[in-house]
Amino acid sequence: MATHPMENQVIPVPLADGYVVESVFYGSGTLCISTQVGCAVGCPFCASGSKGFFRNVSMEEVLQQIKAAEETTHPERITLSGIGEPLHNWNVTQALIETSGWPVSVTTTGFPLKRFRALLHLPHNGVMVSLHSAVPSTHKRLVPKGPDCNELLACLHDEWNHLSRNKKRKIGINYLLLEGINDLPEELEAMAAVMRSLPEATLHLLLCNPMEDSTFQSPPDERLQEIYHFFREQGIHCRRANSWRRKEDGGCGTLMVRGLNGREERA
Repeated sequence: MATHPMENQVIPVPLADGYVVESVFYGSGTLCISTQVGCAVGCPFCASGSKGFFRNVSMEEVLQQIKAAEETTHPERITLSGIGEPLHNWNVTQALIETSGWPVSVTTTGFPLKRFRALLHLPHNGVMVSLHSAVPSTHKRLVPKGPDCNELLACLHDEWNHLSRNKKRKIGINYLLLEGINDLPEELEAMAAVMRSLPEATLHLLLCNPMEDSTFQSPPDERLQEIYHFFREQGIHCRRANSWRRKEDGGCGTLMVRGLNGREERA
């Protein structure tokens, strides 16, 4: 029996070599799938890369994730927003966008920049740039093995005038709110300046998903609302995160980490 269309569902997918990836079905009809086992970017708040990088996922394993989801849900579109950096598995990412027949969106740190430039011009269904801070030192702390903040923004601005208005409106900037780090006034002002320079883009305010032994947390709901209104009052197109993301299994990578821990115990 198919899942009710408004339910969210985390779907673990065991791979032949004993690793586990996961896909997440959102009630809106979006299926979030993984492109890697682990991640090399090393964002300190993220479960996906907490154990490091192991390997890329093959096209067959991507299709395996979709097939597993279709057993209990009805995906309408695909987003490469699960475990891994999609630009590090470029052949699979490009093939999915160009040949799969699915509407495909991508969440990326933007590295390497050469592939990021190419991605912007592919027939994607959206590109979400995980920036998290427009202050270079903070960006480096939060995305340690991603692109240089200034180089990433320069790249995006360079390509902006070469994109159609429709493509521009499919670009989003992800801003994972972390209390005491990027919710400070100077951080918000820097991000607002970036968004004013990209008026068609959308700012996505995200919430930190709980992770064992992590010191990172998002600000309380009252502060989230203040930040949301701060951006809206400046005419910035801004969206708030779905509260489901706060749940233990609401973010990507949590099941994978548990699977890796079990794999280590069995070794």
